[in-house]
Amino acid sequence: MKNRLKRMIEKDGFYIILFICVCIVAITATIVTKGNIQEDKKDELSKGEDFLIVDEGSTEPSMEIAQMEDIIHEEYLRKRHTETIGQTEEIEEENKDKEEDLEYVADEEPEPLEDEYMLPPVDGKLGTAFTSNSLIYSHTLEEWTSHKGIDIFAQEGSEVRAALSGTIMEVYEDELWGIVIIMDHGEDLMTKYANLSTKDMVKEGQKIGRGEIISKVGKTASIEMMMEPHIHFEVIKDGINIDPMKASPAFSQLQ
Repeated sequence: MKNRLKRMIEKDGFYIILFICVCIVAITATIVTKGNIQEDKKDELSKGEDFLIVDEGSTEPSMEIAQMEDIIHEEYLRKRHTETIGQTEEIEEENKDKEEDLEYVADEEPEPLEDEYMLPPVDGKLGTAFTSNSLIYSHTLEEWTSHKGIDIFAQEGSEVRAALSGTIMEVYEDELWGIVIIMDHGEDLMTKYANLSTKDMVKEGQKIGRGEIISKVGKTASIEMMMEPHIHFEVIKDGINIDPMKASPAFSQLQ
């Protein structure tokens, strides 16, 4: 029996030793791989933490992370609040400037034009006055409305003269204001004559001297048809209607 066991060991000894070596190599490889996996997990954890460091002995890392997230969120909200306040202040400043500009246009009184150059377009009596920040009651429209010029009562057919020398800019019939003539006097100054009886006495582009007759008083303005015969007269400076009564002291004779 001993001799048979001896012969078997001598015959298969090489394969047994080879098997033992393979097992040792496999066990070693498994240990090394497991160690590498643990190291990789540690590296990934450290990368995921970024600037957040959690004490290894801490039993509540999730609570610390939540606190850090709250701090970051509060900082973000504070920054956004500061930016919003800055934008709001800029918008309020722009709106304030616009309001000041509007107040300047509405409240500033125009400088009187030279008396020698401005004449009342017709001899008569002042009717409806100019309005800027207030309204007047229109008996024709049966409502309160603004009035961008003055009405001068005169007999129908009375001659209408050019208040200043200039050029006939427009001659037309308006649905509300009847027959209208607009004159350009240069330097962004214009005069408008409405509720006229005829548009055949002048033509567009014609040069007209101060005091020359351009039309006659009529009753063609449907917007003021309930009023007695008159001329509706406007003075426009730099695109803004101004009170003709303040444009020239000569208009004081109408009162």
